[in-house]
Amino acid sequence: MTVSILLSLSLMLLLAGCVGSTPDNRAEGGGSASAPSGDAKRVLRILYATGEAGSEAIADAVQSYEKKTGWKIEVHTFPYNNLQAKVFSELAEQSGHYDLIAIDTPWVPRIIQHLEPMTSYIRTSQAPDAIQLEDFIAKAFLDTSVFKADSPQTNPPQMDEINLEHIVSSGFDIWSLPVQSNVLTVSYRKDLFDNPANREQFRQQFHRELAVPQTLDEYLEIARFFTRDTNSDGTVDMYGTTLMADMSEANFVDFKSFLSSYGGTIFDDNLKPAFNSTEGVRALETYGSWINQHKVTPPGALTYTWEEVSIVFNSGQVAMGMNYHDMKLDPKVGGQVGYFPFPGVKMGERIVRGPHFGSWGIGINKYSNNKQAAYDLAQTLASPAAQKDYLKFYQHVTRKSAFDAARSLPDASTREYYQALGESLEVGVGRPRITNYDQVSQAVQAAVNDYLTGKKDAQSALNDAAAEVDQLMQQAGY
Repeated sequence: MTVSILLSLSLMLLLAGCVGSTPDNRAEGGGSASAPSGDAKRVLRILYATGEAGSEAIADAVQSYEKKTGWKIEVHTFPYNNLQAKVFSELAEQSGHYDLIAIDTPWVPRIIQHLEPMTSYIRTSQAPDAIQLEDFIAKAFLDTSVFKADSPQTNPPQMDEINLEHIVSSGFDIWSLPVQSNVLTVSYRKDLFDNPANREQFRQQFHRELAVPQTLDEYLEIARFFTRDTNSDGTVDMYGTTLMADMSEANFVDFKSFLSSYGGTIFDDNLKPAFNSTEGVRALETYGSWINQHKVTPPGALTYTWEEVSIVFNSGQVAMGMNYHDMKLDPKVGGQVGYFPFPGVKMGERIVRGPHFGSWGIGINKYSNNKQAAYDLAQTLASPAAQKDYLKFYQHVTRKSAFDAARSLPDASTREYYQALGESLEVGVGRPRITNYDQVSQAVQAAVNDYLTGKKDAQSALNDAAAEVDQLMQQAGY
């Protein structure tokens, strides 16, 4: 979700030299799925995100595809906000300039009428083994790709393994193929956890071993333990954890992760606001207590999003940090980083976990003149072979076989991250499937901020937001 400037610059040079022209070069495309012949190459164009969707991995796969097929592939990348505006404007104009489009999940209800369903292409694929639907992580595939055209807010049938006939018989279609996933995981200072003095002190203080926490309560204990004055100058300079509490999408998905772990939801089955429930109040009060009561986060937590969290963790100011990618330590800090899934809440004999997640799909533009060729390329970019190759770029893959392959990566820390990522995707909770998602998110963001800054108690803040969201939903026709 963060974008590396150096990565973006290097990728721009790579794409300019190898796989594309500028976005304003609108030479007409066309053709079939087979490789073009003659000197006049056919062109496929992809509208894609920058680093947040693994553009470097896609660029590499595109170059291989060009060499194998003879197609010329142009990849035009934009940062998230610019990409969203570009996608919406291209489709509103019914432009066929781009054949494939990167799609963030919450966009689908607003643009589904402009997308080409993929189900028929999957059924008639000349390379049926390439798609291997059962190899996708089911939860990620269902959340990203499976929608009803006339009712995109409807959740798809749940299944542990993707079954095309079950999807179709339930009235759904496949609208994209998942190529990159994001889910909330925790990076932590393994060197601090393994330190013998820390382990003994923690054992004496909490009467249990210092280990990766399974529940939010255990996580808080560890965060309290590591919040300390390390140089005895009277000021706390090490904190237990980070939170992304800025009034932005970051605090919404933070709160949603806590809410889901307590067994709550943003909406009920009738799309009525449900986040002002008992579970919602507990989630918000727990979230706020880490900042205001226990003070286990750095003082700037109310201004943090994923970018600031990365900087704080990198500088060695925290023992644990939540984010949507693996975080690293500055070499000057030293130490070793490990990873584990977002902790949950114990309910009876089981632990309920609900980390926020969302995936990028790659879909076919309904107005493309190259739909079959576009599908063939999308199928290749999402294929098991391609996703295994994506591991060298640390892509957040979406296939079981790619996660299996990640177990053989040479770096132990990277292996551990992929394990945490895969386990988290299996239990992740996606966004509501609504056309006015941004407005709903902003209403909840304001409620979280009102509570964190002491303007309202948790119940009042959530009740007010629920009333606003109810009006927004009625205005949107729900």
